[in-house]
Amino acid sequence: MKRILNRASVQRVAAVSPVWIVPAVALIIALWLAVQARMERGTIVEITFDTATDLIAGQTLIKLNEVQVGTVQKVRLSSDLKHVLVTAELDREVAPHISENTRFWIVTPKISATGVSNLGTLISGVYIVMDPGAPGKFETSFTALKEPPVFESDEPGTQYVLQAEELGSLDVGSPIYFRQIRVGEVTGYKLSGSMDHVDVNIFVRSPYNELVQTRSRFWNVSGFGVSINADGMKARMESLASLIGGGVAFDNAAGFENVEVADKGHRFYLYSDRESVLEGRFNIKYYYRLKFSGTVRGLTVGAPVEFRGIKVGEVVDVELDSAENVNDSLHVFIAMEPERLQPGESPSREEVDNRMENMVQQGLRAQMKTASLITGSKFIDLSFVEDAVPVAFVRAENYSELPTVADTFDQLGQQASEVLNKISKIPFDKIGNELAGSLESLNALLSTLEERGTAAKLDGTVANLEETLNTANDALGQMTAAMTSLDHAIAPDSEMRYELTEMAKSLSDAARSLELFLNELNRHPNSLISGSKKDD
Repeated sequence: MKRILNRASVQRVAAVSPVWIVPAVALIIALWLAVQARMERGTIVEITFDTATDLIAGQTLIKLNEVQVGTVQKVRLSSDLKHVLVTAELDREVAPHISENTRFWIVTPKISATGVSNLGTLISGVYIVMDPGAPGKFETSFTALKEPPVFESDEPGTQYVLQAEELGSLDVGSPIYFRQIRVGEVTGYKLSGSMDHVDVNIFVRSPYNELVQTRSRFWNVSGFGVSINADGMKARMESLASLIGGGVAFDNAAGFENVEVADKGHRFYLYSDRESVLEGRFNIKYYYRLKFSGTVRGLTVGAPVEFRGIKVGEVVDVELDSAENVNDSLHVFIAMEPERLQPGESPSREEVDNRMENMVQQGLRAQMKTASLITGSKFIDLSFVEDAVPVAFVRAENYSELPTVADTFDQLGQQASEVLNKISKIPFDKIGNELAGSLESLNALLSTLEERGTAAKLDGTVANLEETLNTANDALGQMTAAMTSLDHAIAPDSEMRYELTEMAKSLSDAARSLELFLNELNRHPNSLISGSKKDD
């Protein structure tokens, strides 16, 4: 019997089935795509806003230099419901530039005193602007600015601080001018820690920031300035924008030897106007008292004190020392600035008093003069008076006293008033009535002669009558001349009144003599031929 053996065949099976190749390749591709997507994915940041003004998830863009660098992914309320949290994705190209100094703000249409801006957002919608800021620590949580900044962090320029007594009409964005050229803007303001002034932050763009020096002077140009003084009316305005929204101007003061560019954050004083800048050059003030009689109407605090047409001080106070009718009861206090009299020097009070005493001995007197006849404003004038009565220069601890004299214009007004008072005392009505009566009597006599037909017999009498009329005409001429020179008749014993009275008496006597003559002629007409008989 033949034996049959069964042998098993052994075959080597592949470790991975070809069926798994396709899933494996798909997995590798998926992983590669995931890694690539992760590498291309930007940085996620969270921005806190006060309100979500037209912000839409998936649509609102984030821009840098007008280039899209991100998109808003999610908009939601904060846990306390007081703010809006915006989750945004920024491109990976800008991720290395994100730091704690990065700023975000919303751009919307804006209408202000300086013009209209961002009108394009009415069509394209609002967007968020990103300002990378200075390099710093990496950060992904930010608080957006409430208002767009005046300048971005990469804009060349320098920031300074202005110390102002009050803010006035200045606001964020108010322009900064140098010789009427806009060179910067106001970036912010706040009360100082002591609450006694306002700190105004400004930004001056490059290259104009090189013009800001330690000797620079800033002043407020808000509104429209008008001043009326002895030189007439002056008006000044930097621009229409400064008229509406305020503004600041600056210039470099003259008279300083050292020229040094101001550093970042340098503090300057903000003057109220350009005139105050000029006044601010003088820091020393000494006070003096002036005594006047009469009235000080038109003299106000701040009125100038001049010496030979140059301002050397100003009025600081006016007070009434006594309500009684006494002389020198009006006291005017002035602040003298000796640096105006002695440029380049800073004299002491004693030195200034010594100089003023010497000038008083030479005839220096203070006068209150009218600066403008239209406004009636007055000022104090220091001038040397010829043949001035010697007076003593009074020194005091707080203020010395300068002698005064009355204004020439006031003296003329007082003399004119006295002349008018004397003229008003002349009895013009009585003189006129007497003269009118005399003329009426003369007219009646002539009418009588004409009615009685005796004119032909009065040849000799007519000559006398003509002489009388000439006398009357001369008297009228004298009266006219007297009326013309009335303004010169100021003495109590004026001859004008005496002459007018005597003239009236002469006319009255002449008229009475003529009347007697005519009566005699009517009674004895032949007396013109035979003559009149003498009375026994």
